[in-house]
Amino acid sequence: MLTLYSLKQNTLKLHNFLDKNDVKLALMHVYNIDSYTDYVLKLHTPIEEKQEFYAIINRLVKGEPIQYILGKAYFYDRYFFVNKNVLIPRVETEELVDIVLKDVKENTGNLLDLGTGSGAIALTLKAHSKLSVFASDISKKALEVAQKNDCENSVTFVHGDLLAPFINKEIAFDYIVANLPYIKREEEVEQKVKDYEPESALYNSDPNIFERLFKEVKMLNFPKTGLSIYLEIGTNQDDEVSNLARRYLGENVKINVVNDMHGKKRFVIIKDIYGN
Repeated sequence: MLTLYSLKQNTLKLHNFLDKNDVKLALMHVYNIDSYTDYVLKLHTPIEEKQEFYAIINRLVKGEPIQYILGKAYFYDRYFFVNKNVLIPRVETEELVDIVLKDVKENTGNLLDLGTGSGAIALTLKAHSKLSVFASDISKKALEVAQKNDCENSVTFVHGDLLAPFINKEIAFDYIVANLPYIKREEEVEQKVKDYEPESALYNSDPNIFERLFKEVKMLNFPKTGLSIYLEIGTNQDDEVSNLARRYLGENVKINVVNDMHGKKRFVIIKDIYGN
């Protein structure tokens, strides 16, 4: 008798290098199971063999991420449509969202998500705050993905490089969130990440990207209460980013470096940024 449990076990026995969760997601997708609770309840129920499941497993064996195969990735509290034009949202980035939401609380104002990709950060922050949210990306194809995820048209999406679309404009941002490409070419990453995720969203092709960002910040219109910036950074980038922030935004800005769940210095928060 074929069941979800036996099919999962047989698959993992044959391909013991596969991620158990990926196999579970493949089963849930093929057999139209919406929740983990339903999955557990149906584990030992007889099922029909479906070739679609084996097709997904073959793609997983070749290293393709399950998120691209299924066309969706879970982030924070919902699924987002993803394809090979955007980076797969990481669980560490959920921590960045939590940091922002803790500061924002019931505040109103304007927030900008730079390098929005799938729109996961922008749309999550919009759903859990009273802010007006804007999101930008240099990639038009990425913006198409983000807009597809915005079912309620709740976020304003803008095409452009870093802060260029907002320089010398009337709008003032109270918060800027940025998870920009920060991985250096020489750093080791998983093979499937190298093979399938977009290089432009993964690797830092501009070594001066943070310096350029802070220079452009000075050309923005500032709110009276000051601007706060939340950055996700790469390994050993905290000192460099902090020093650049002080150089271009002033010695009086408040900078806090926060570790991620793995104990790595992953986030730089810069507050009390005022214009000239």
